Amino acid sequence: MKITIREAKTDDSAIIMECIRGLAVHVNQLGMVTATEEDIRNSMFKPDSHVKVFVAETDQDKICGFTLIFKTFSTFKAVTNYHIEDLFVFPEYRKLGIGQKLLTYIKEFAAKEGAKMVDWYVNNRNTSAIAFYEKVGANKLDYKSIYYMEV
Repeated sequence: MKITIREAKTDDSAIIMECIRGLAVHVNQLGMVTATEEDIRNSMFKPDSHVKVFVAETDQDKICGFTLIFKTFSTFKAVTNYHIEDLFVFPEYRKLGIGQKLLTYIKEFAAKEGAKMVDWYVNNRNTSAIAFYEKVGANKLDYKSIYYMEV
């Protein structure tokens, strides 16, 4: 099966919503999902959106996964980098190298944009993702903790 990675289009909003739900189910957090297909269309695809969404597509035009990234900035290095908010592959397409293709695509995209690093968070419950990231040689940051404030 041939897999192509491409930038998502507004018409992909429904399948992106399915990916988001699939990811939430995978990490047992479906109750946290409040986004709708309309929210996706109105946020991810608006002209001034700060995110880039890429999809993995089979040669039969079936979307089998997605990833969403956005720019970050390193003050220590004075360079724009990228953060992966989500990366998801539907269960029936796992272990076919699609996650690796998505990561490679992001890495190449970020390099073309002048970034020096791509980072992401991993849900501690997502042991299969942790094993995958370790397998592909990703580095783990041990010197940061995530804090947040609700607004």
